[in-house]
Amino acid sequence: MFMLSLIQRFALVCIGFVLVACGHVDEVTPKKYVSLIVAHTARLKIEIAKSLIANPGKPVPQAGVLQLPPPRGLAPMKFDFGWVTADGAIVIQSTKYAVVVLQEPTLDQGKVKWSCVVHPVEAKPNLCGSDYQNELLQNKQSALKKFQALDLNRSSSG
Repeated sequence: MFMLSLIQRFALVCIGFVLVACGHVDEVTPKKYVSLIVAHTARLKIEIAKSLIANPGKPVPQAGVLQLPPPRGLAPMKFDFGWVTADGAIVIQSTKYAVVVLQEPTLDQGKVKWSCVVHPVEAKPNLCGSDYQNELLQNKQSALKKFQALDLNRSSSG
């Protein structure tokens, strides 16, 4: 009787361990990965937009191997290939998620709009390259300018 009780306890402990260890994990799909890439590149896109507006027709200083520091509190994004072209286009490729992402700026009447091309197309999130995203980036950029102007005024008066 004692032996059966010990076996039952062992079985319950094993089942409990399996249930706890195999809990639900959010799977990162290719579409979710691209969404994360778009979010992680927002700050870089603002910097590229500033460069394009300040020096139209000239290569952006961010050109070259993609340097993508993570936003505060987030883990860095992993990718196999990342590049910023002289025109400011951001190219990212991941073999793990089998995606290629191209985010390309267009300067029109002093404003930068971003297009987004993803392969495979099924991995493209709705926000990628949308007017809504462009609006968010422009609002973020103008808020940053106002903050910098306020900071400059504060430092020159002090």
